[in-house]
Amino acid sequence: MRLFYFSFLIFITYGLRLFSQSFEPTELAIVGNHRIYIEEFKARYIDYLVATGIKDNLTVRQAMLNSMISELLLLHYDDNSNIFSNDEYTKEISWVTKQSSLAYLKEQEVYAKIEVSDEELRKTFVRVNENLAASHLYAQTLEEAEYLYNFVQMGVDWDNLAAQVFSDSILRNNGGHLGYFTWGDMDPSFEEAAYNLQVGEISKPVQTKNGYSIIRLEDRIPRPLLTEYEFQNKKSNIEQTLRLKKKFEYEKKYINSIFNESKYSLHQESLDKIIEYLRLSDIEKNESNIKISNETAVVKYGDMKFSEQFIVTQLNQIPKYHKTRINTAEILKTVIKGIIMQQLLYAEVVKNGYDKVPVVLESSDKLQKQVFFRYKMQNVLSDVQVSDSLLKIFYEKNLSSFKYPDEMSIHEIIIENKSRADSIYELLVNGEDFGKLAVSFSLRKASAQNDGVIDYSEISKFGNLRKEFWESEIGKLIGPKEIYGYYGIFRVLGKREGRQKPFNVVKKDVESLYKFENKKLLLENYLKKNKHNIKILINTNVLYSINFL
Repeated sequence: MRLFYFSFLIFITYGLRLFSQSFEPTELAIVGNHRIYIEEFKARYIDYLVATGIKDNLTVRQAMLNSMISELLLLHYDDNSNIFSNDEYTKEISWVTKQSSLAYLKEQEVYAKIEVSDEELRKTFVRVNENLAASHLYAQTLEEAEYLYNFVQMGVDWDNLAAQVFSDSILRNNGGHLGYFTWGDMDPSFEEAAYNLQVGEISKPVQTKNGYSIIRLEDRIPRPLLTEYEFQNKKSNIEQTLRLKKKFEYEKKYINSIFNESKYSLHQESLDKIIEYLRLSDIEKNESNIKISNETAVVKYGDMKFSEQFIVTQLNQIPKYHKTRINTAEILKTVIKGIIMQQLLYAEVVKNGYDKVPVVLESSDKLQKQVFFRYKMQNVLSDVQVSDSLLKIFYEKNLSSFKYPDEMSIHEIIIENKSRADSIYELLVNGEDFGKLAVSFSLRKASAQNDGVIDYSEISKFGNLRKEFWESEIGKLIGPKEIYGYYGIFRVLGKREGRQKPFNVVKKDVESLYKFENKKLLLENYLKKNKHNIKILINTNVLYSINFL
């Protein structure tokens, strides 16, 4: 829980009494019937110092303890019935509880079993000191990739194939060239294949996280004179990185040991019924003729059958912020398969007793509290009434936050290499027509077909260059600027400052921003207003004398 939310003047708010007696040796504070233990405080405090970079001092210690006391008061001594009866809250609590167990399963059965040999470390050390340049052809499926590979083997022009498979204008026009990279920059499977190629050699289809690639190695630049001393110095970091890169491979291997794709089947008619049912509102569901069966199996996995009702129930247990992403039939299919996988994985959790391990229970409790305090904060802020006069003052002080976006129109030419970009820049300086050069040379066809003009667009569209463009004089040449290995020449054609949004149009946005920026004060006021007659004791001698070394 962020200290920012719950660090208040508790000593004033609750008339806190400070004591240094009546404590067990392990206790730092007593809040009603609840205890804050020294080790609990130390763990929380150290995490906070590491995350923020703040140095230990008595003020920060007191603020952290205040925060923990506030949390106990809000959780155990405030009216939270509307939260605990909230279906979405219940779903999220169930979700994070299960995820804690599954995360521990992954740690024990996957990550703990990752092995890295000395031979791998040495091979990787060489690769870290080597730069490769490669081009690739991309396909979404293995079937498409094999077609492409056959065309390459038949001698079909690589650049022509790239022009057909890429929607990105730059890759479409440069033969899928990715520029130079080194070990750790690319997808692990892509890298492994690329490093095993000779210059000019072409790989068979390689499966990556995003699809399939056929790779052609264009160049290899090794660094000479590598020493054993350098290897030993970097060995630990390389091993850590290798373990991270192997996670996906080991996860996949473990999932395949639990879930056998050949045993899985989906009943299309039941799936269509579920899709139609999920699109209905709650009222429409009650009035609909669609009946979700507890007998008809929508999924079979080996001898196991999962009914329509079971799947709908599981889907309804997914928190809203995840559920909103299930917006196509294909995504729903993937989610249903994920539900079955999770059932099988959770069976492994229970079989191994991982759901009862103290570290899992501790992790689950921490996540549950995070969910609770998020809902609590939302409830407190939603109940706060802010006067129009105060909101108008806030609006006037933050006018720039309530404007329509600034817009710009620019000329652009995107070139594949620096030398050609410099040559075109010189032509422009000498008076050549920008539009004609854009049509002839720019790689981004969408703008090239419009004489290099990008019509008025929100300033955010121009990414890291937006500030420089906005501050540039109209018509002044800018560049060449390197952009992801390519070079751009630009000039601003026009600027339009965003109009101010009237207060009555953005009143809700003003209120939301006001509450967000003042949530600490608003929550402090809430605590003062809703005083709790709870006895609070603090072992001040211990608080000030804890040694964190």
